[in-house]
Amino acid sequence: MGWTDEDLDELHRMACLQDAQDAMSFITALWQASLDDSFACLPPEALDQQHPDDDVYSHYHVKQLTSELSGVVPLVHDMCINTYLAFTGPFADLDRCPRSTPQKKVPRQTFDMFPIGPQLQALWHHPDHAKKMCWREERTKKILEELEISGSIPDVYEDVLHGKQYLDACQAGQIKEGDSVLMLSIDGAQLYESKQSDYWVYIWYVLPGGIIPGPKKPKNLDSFMFPGLHHLCAIQTKGLAIWDAALNKLFTSNPFLFVATADGPGMAFLTGLVGHHGKMGCRLYCGLPGRHKLGAPTYYPAMRQPHGTTDHPDIKIDQLPPAGSLNYVDKVQRVVCCRNAVEYEQARLDTGITKPSIFCGFNTNWILLVPLAFGSDIMHVAAINAGDLLIPLWRGAFRSDPTDDKASWAWAILTKETWKKHGSTISDATLFLPGSFDCPPRNPAEKIHSGYKAWEWLLYLYGMGPATLYGILPDPYWTNFCHLARGLRLMQQYHISQSKLLDGHQHLLNFADEFEEIYHQSQIDCLHFIRPWIHSLTHIGPETVNKGPPICSSQWTMERTISNLGQEIRLHNSSVYANLSKRAIRRCQIKAIKAIIPAIEPSEITSPKGSEEVSLGYVLLHRRERTPHMVRPCEADAILRYLASNDINIPSAPPVTKWAHLHLPNGQVARLAWKEQAMSKQPRMARNVKVFVNHLLLLDGHTAIVQVYFYFNMMIHGQHKTFAMVLEYSDPHQYLLQRSYHTVFACQYHSDASLKLTEVSTIQSVVAMVPHQFPGIDGTLFYLIERPGLDIITIGGINEEDIPDED
Repeated sequence: MGWTDEDLDELHRMACLQDAQDAMSFITALWQASLDDSFACLPPEALDQQHPDDDVYSHYHVKQLTSELSGVVPLVHDMCINTYLAFTGPFADLDRCPRSTPQKKVPRQTFDMFPIGPQLQALWHHPDHAKKMCWREERTKKILEELEISGSIPDVYEDVLHGKQYLDACQAGQIKEGDSVLMLSIDGAQLYESKQSDYWVYIWYVLPGGIIPGPKKPKNLDSFMFPGLHHLCAIQTKGLAIWDAALNKLFTSNPFLFVATADGPGMAFLTGLVGHHGKMGCRLYCGLPGRHKLGAPTYYPAMRQPHGTTDHPDIKIDQLPPAGSLNYVDKVQRVVCCRNAVEYEQARLDTGITKPSIFCGFNTNWILLVPLAFGSDIMHVAAINAGDLLIPLWRGAFRSDPTDDKASWAWAILTKETWKKHGSTISDATLFLPGSFDCPPRNPAEKIHSGYKAWEWLLYLYGMGPATLYGILPDPYWTNFCHLARGLRLMQQYHISQSKLLDGHQHLLNFADEFEEIYHQSQIDCLHFIRPWIHSLTHIGPETVNKGPPICSSQWTMERTISNLGQEIRLHNSSVYANLSKRAIRRCQIKAIKAIIPAIEPSEITSPKGSEEVSLGYVLLHRRERTPHMVRPCEADAILRYLASNDINIPSAPPVTKWAHLHLPNGQVARLAWKEQAMSKQPRMARNVKVFVNHLLLLDGHTAIVQVYFYFNMMIHGQHKTFAMVLEYSDPHQYLLQRSYHTVFACQYHSDASLKLTEVSTIQSVVAMVPHQFPGIDGTLFYLIERPGLDIITIGGINEEDIPDED
C-alpha cells in the first residue's frame, strides 16, 4: 500500500506537532522532487549526456579537468555550527537555526553531498564497464529461469539477487533493464579517541554519498540526507540519461533504492521509529511488544513474561511476527494527526513511531515500501553487540539490580585468574593464525576495553570461543553459546545453501530461546539481560530469504570506507572535516575517471619475479631450491605410493625441487613447514590448508585438513603437474564435534608416516590449526579456525602481505 498525492497533502495538513510538520515538509519536497526545482542545486550541464565521439584527453588534462571529465561535482550546503540541522529543503530560506544558539546564517560550517547520478553515468562510459553493468540483469534472468524450472525457492542464496523482495520487484516491473539497484548505508565515527570529533558518512555501497562534519552528532538527520535523497528522487522520476558505450546507444535508467541500513541508533534516524529502547523497538518493525521494569522507561524484547508481572503472556519462539508486520501507513497517520503532546506521547508508545520516515517521500515505484526498505545489521550484532553482553555476563561484571545476587550467577566464571589465563590462551594463539586472517585478537583480559575491533571480536568469539571456553563455561551456557556460534558462522557467508539457511536459522532461534531460559529465568531483575540484538537474531534467517545473504547488505563496507577515509587525512587542524570531504570527493572522481578510462589503471596483475603459474589462479612463489634434492625416506614413500596408484612403478623416488609458497585463487598465500621452520623470526603459521576436490572436502574419502611440507613439480604420463607433500590431521574428535554443534573441529597431529601427495589445485584455503589442551581429554588437540567470510574475499580478492624469507 503506497501513498498518493492526496494522501500526502491531507497528512501534511493534519500534522500538528512541530517535529511531525518538519518531517512532512521534507517528505512532501521529496515527493515533488525535480531536477528543475530550487532544491536540486545542480548546474544545467551536470547530467548532460557525453557524446561517445568526444576527444580522449591526455593524462595531464585528465588530472587538470577531473571534475569536468568525471561529471562528479560536490554540492555544498550550509549547516548549523552545532550540527543541529542543515539549511536544505524546507529549511533553505532560514537565516538562523531555530533549535540551536541564536545566530545569523553565515557560512561558518558546510557539508558536501556527492550526487549519485553522475557517478552512475560514468560506469557506462566505457564498453568494458558497460558490459559489467549488465551483469545484474543477466544474472537475474538466469535466476528467474532456474526458479521457473525448480520451483519458487532458490537452492542457494549468494547475492541480494536471490532475495524474494528483489525478484518480486523485477517481476512487477519496478526494476527493469538498465536500472541500477542501490543500497544506502549510513554510520557515524570519531576521528579521535580523546575528544569529541563525530562525523557521519553515507554511501550508496562503494560509491560515496555525503560527509556530515561534526564535532557533534546531527540532530535533524533528515535535513542532511535531503539533498542526496532529493537528487535520487528527481532522477528516478525524470529518468537518468545514460550512454551505453558497449551498445552505442542512449537509454533512460530509473535507479531503484532496494535497502537502507545503519547501526541501531542510526537506523532510528532513518526509520523514524523509537529505537531499541522503545516498546515497539524492533528495527524491522515486526510488532513484538517489549517488557519493562516497574517505573523504568526502557523496554526489552523478552518473549517470556517475568514472574509477578501483569503484561502480555509468553510468546513462543516459533510465533514471532515477521518483519514489517504492523500496518505502517495507519500508524504513521495516527502519530502525525496528534493534536497535542499528550496524544503524541501515547501514540508514540503504542505505535513505536516518532515521525514519518523521510523515505516515505519516495515514489513507491522505485523503492520497497517502508518499512520493508530497511535492512538488518549482522555486522554489529555478531561483531560488537554479542561480545558486549556475553563477556561481561561471564565475567560477572554486567550490571545487576540490588535484588539480584551475583553470587547466584552460575555463568559468571571468567573471574580473576581464570579470566587472565583465558586471555593468555587467546593471545598465545596468534602465532598459529595466518597473516591472511588480518588483525589477530589481542589478549581480552588486557585489551578488551582498549578499542577491541569488530574483526577481533569475530575471530575471538566465533573462531576461538567454542574451543577455548569448553570445560570453563558450565555445560548449558557453553552449548547455548555454540548455538550462537554455529548460527552466525553459517549466516555470515556469502554462499548460503537452503539447508544451511534452515540449519543456521534454527540454531539462532535455539540460542535466543535458551538464553532467556537459562539467563533471564523469567526474573524481572534479569530482564535487562535481554538485549535488542538477541531479538534481531530471529530475523536474520527470514531476511536472508527476503534480501539475500545479510553480509551482502551489512555495514562492513561502510566500516571499511570510514577507516580508509580516516587514514587518508594528513592535515589534522581546524579544517580536518573539510579535508575529509575533499578526500571523499576525490575518491568519487577517481572512481569515475577509472570507469571512463580503465587504461590508466591496468587491471591485469602480473605474477612476481621468479614465480611460476600453475593453473586456475594457483601460482608458485619464491623461494625455490636451486637444484633438485633427494627427499627423506618417508616423503619418498609417499611419492612412490602416489606413482603406483597411477600405474607408474619405479624403484626409487626422483629428486625434487622444493617451492616455498603457493598463491591461491582467493588471494591467500600458503607457506609450508620446510621454509617456516628455517626462519630465524617465526612467522604467523600459514602451512595448514583445507583440501577441496569436486565440490567435496575429501582426502582418501573423508574431510581433510592437512599441513603442507613443500610444493614441487613432477611429470605424470607426460603431463606437467604440481603437487604438495602434506601431512594429514586425524578425523575430528567426535564428542567435541557433536556436542558443540560442529563448531569445535579438533584433530590430532599425525606423524610423518601419514604423509600424502595431493595436487595443489585441490587446496581450497589456508586455515589455522591451534593447539589446545581440552579439559578432560587426554593429549593436545588442534582446533580449526577458518577465516570469517572467506568467500566474500574470494570475490574481491585480498592482498596478503608476504612475510619475507630469511636465508
